[in-house]
Amino acid sequence: MDKILDRIWRFFSSVKLAIVLILLIIATAIIGTVIQQGLPDEAYIQHYGTATFNILNSIDIFDMYHSWWFELLLLTFIVNVLVCTWERLPAIFKMFSNPTLKLPLEKMNAFKEKETISYSGTRDAFIKKLIQKLREIYKAPIHNDAKEGDYLYLEKGRVARFGPYVTHISLIIIFVGVLIGSFFGFEGYLNLVPGESSSIVRTIRGNKKITLPFSIQCNHFNVEFYKSGIPKAYKSDLSIISDGNIAARKVIDVNKPLTYKGITIYQASYGQAGASSFNLVLQNGRKGESDVSLNLNQQYKITNDTSIAVLDYTQNYQGFGPTILLGVYKGQKLVNTSIYLQKYPDFHGAEAVGGYRIKFVKADESFYTGLQVAKDPGAPYVAAGAIMLILGLIMSFFSYRRRIWIFIPDDTSDKTFTIAGVADRNKYSFEMEFEKIIQELKKGVKE
Repeated sequence: MDKILDRIWRFFSSVKLAIVLILLIIATAIIGTVIQQGLPDEAYIQHYGTATFNILNSIDIFDMYHSWWFELLLLTFIVNVLVCTWERLPAIFKMFSNPTLKLPLEKMNAFKEKETISYSGTRDAFIKKLIQKLREIYKAPIHNDAKEGDYLYLEKGRVARFGPYVTHISLIIIFVGVLIGSFFGFEGYLNLVPGESSSIVRTIRGNKKITLPFSIQCNHFNVEFYKSGIPKAYKSDLSIISDGNIAARKVIDVNKPLTYKGITIYQASYGQAGASSFNLVLQNGRKGESDVSLNLNQQYKITNDTSIAVLDYTQNYQGFGPTILLGVYKGQKLVNTSIYLQKYPDFHGAEAVGGYRIKFVKADESFYTGLQVAKDPGAPYVAAGAIMLILGLIMSFFSYRRRIWIFIPDDTSDKTFTIAGVADRNKYSFEMEFEKIIQELKKGVKE
């Protein structure tokens, strides 16, 4: 049993496993970028065909980040990082709490960065002067007495050794947040026309219904366009209805969502909900002009036995722009239909209905607001992990551990001291830093 546990531990503490898992996660992210995630099934079938769609869909390629195998991949990586950190971190803590304060002279002489400097005056006075000088130009040293002499120890950037482990822990927190969001969160979509409310949202993938603990009501929706017809801005005035009362209200746009009870509502899109009314002009040589506003399929009498109604509408009929299909009734019987173009009012100029020439002026179009409704309880963990990740990277790349030892022999006839130093990395920068310390100490000795 112990051998099996030992093998499992060695498997999860392997750096090779970490590299393989990282490569698999990167490959998954690349595939998830190339193949757009979360589209309706119809879109994938149209692009890949039914057979290919069925194969890829069976392994959740179109919703990879919520697939069981991706969640297992993240969980394995979390365990791997935890085991690696647990195995290596005690040695770092030991080094942090018990630094090597006294280094034998023969080891100091083996360092590349070392120097032996002569001093004048009494030994005790010099040591006090040296400690004061080091405090001014670098940092206060740790002083240790020994039979063979006095040791001074200086260290900077000790916390840099914890940088990789802070990074590891931050990755664990981020991936835990992703898993929490995957298991307990959702992302759905909801379309509302002004005045409408709903507590039901649907996911794009699978078209699943999700019932919210409150209703979302669209009080008003506004969209602005540039002269070119490109949308300039669109905003929704939303209310949250809970227990029959307005619990929250906010005007949202693309960058200003509404959050209530951990559920965030984003302005995602908009679309045409159709035309709410149609403005027509009826021209009669004897009676003059009259303006008429009709709803869809609403009949309007122009003579005792003839009436008209707008039967259909399209925003752009074969490139000719807004167009209506007008029906002509005798009593309740539909006897004729004709199209009327807003941009080309004379298209039916010679055609009269009951003695009236009809012009289609405009359609009062209504729009629906497209809302994205999401709950991600793992988001705070991901945000905290991201901040921690930045801190870990700063500790790892913008700081480095360097140590300096100084030995002053107890022999009063030997008025020299030896200084040596080493850096874990960034050797060139430390070489310049060490040289500057040497120059300052030489000047201090002469003063």
